[in-house]
Amino acid sequence: MQKLKGLTWMEEMEVTKQWVLKHFIELISQQEIRDSRLAVRFHEEMRQLEEEFGSPLHLTLSEIHLVACIGDYSPINVTTIAEKTQLTKGSITRISKRLLELDLIKRQQINENKKEVYYSLTAAGQKIHSIHHRIHGKIEQRFLSFLDQYTPEQLAFARKFMKDLIEWDY
Repeated sequence: MQKLKGLTWMEEMEVTKQWVLKHFIELISQQEIRDSRLAVRFHEEMRQLEEEFGSPLHLTLSEIHLVACIGDYSPINVTTIAEKTQLTKGSITRISKRLLELDLIKRQQINENKKEVYYSLTAAGQKIHSIHHRIHGKIEQRFLSFLDQYTPEQLAFARKFMKDLIEWDY
């Protein structure tokens, strides 16, 4: 950080903390704008997904991520899906019913255990999984490229700062 002219180290720290606070508040207040931008990007990615899939899907982000989770860990049960996605078992049950109706996933019992239901993807679900995985990879690569501008020390600080922000109860 560049030294502020004429300030003591303590004064400089206070100015810096005030700057971080101001921009944290700005970040929070701009969440609606960011959500709007994210929605536009999501709709564009859905359009691309539907174009490659060959028909309209009308899927929510949660539904797509459930398909992705099942595709990544198939066969998988509700408990494990809940652990991987941070969704409730009730949400998973509701979403999986819709995905079953759309013939994107299938249910099965393994080892004749009637209580334990496992999910896997149908051919259509596998196609969505593949397209989503590729699109998600592009997004991840863009973000990782963005992070290339920072030193290992800066990234370590950012990691700690973000972890602390997530855990902080303001």
